[in-house]
Amino acid sequence: MSADIEKIKSVVAEYEGEKRFSHTLAVMREAEYISRKCFFSEEKAEKVLLAALLHDITKKFGEREQEEMFRKYGIDVPASAPTMHEKTGAHFARELFGAGVVDGEVFSAIYCHTTGKEHMSMLDMAVFIADYTEETRKHAACREMREYLHKECEKIDCEQAAESVLRDVTLRIIGNTLCYLLREKQQIDIGTVRSWNSMILDLGVTSER
Repeated sequence: MSADIEKIKSVVAEYEGEKRFSHTLAVMREAEYISRKCFFSEEKAEKVLLAALLHDITKKFGEREQEEMFRKYGIDVPASAPTMHEKTGAHFARELFGAGVVDGEVFSAIYCHTTGKEHMSMLDMAVFIADYTEETRKHAACREMREYLHKECEKIDCEQAAESVLRDVTLRIIGNTLCYLLREKQQIDIGTVRSWNSMILDLGVTSER
């Protein structure tokens, strides 16, 4: 895969307002930093950048439009409206740019960038984390997680250490998200719960070895 990132940027900008596109570019910068620190191959790093660029392509669509897209793509509508765009975005991006550009790994990273999912890959985690820790996020939890991520990334010296850092930060972000949603008495997408349980179970398996 060798996508024309600049050409795709111009298309994405048409679907996102100025503020949203500014966020998207910040996610790309954070994703590039993570890819570099985590020893991603050139091919993997390109996929991370592409998923970061496309992750919010349907974010501006209204709830009714999102629901129509769920029916179009044959997806079950989630209970939590704020997470709809990750699912529709993956399908819409593939429809726009084709499976040769939005392959299985890119699709997966877009599809779970808000809720996470069970058994996330390093590419999935890189985009998930970048969306939360990018520099324009001003919420205290995001700033603290960005500082923690960058501190830990500076210690990475091998791929195994990189995966450990990504899993640690992903788990912390999911935990922050769950605590926030519980505190605010908001709906919790089942995907977020499954992501948390999967991460905890994976840690349990690791600790027994």
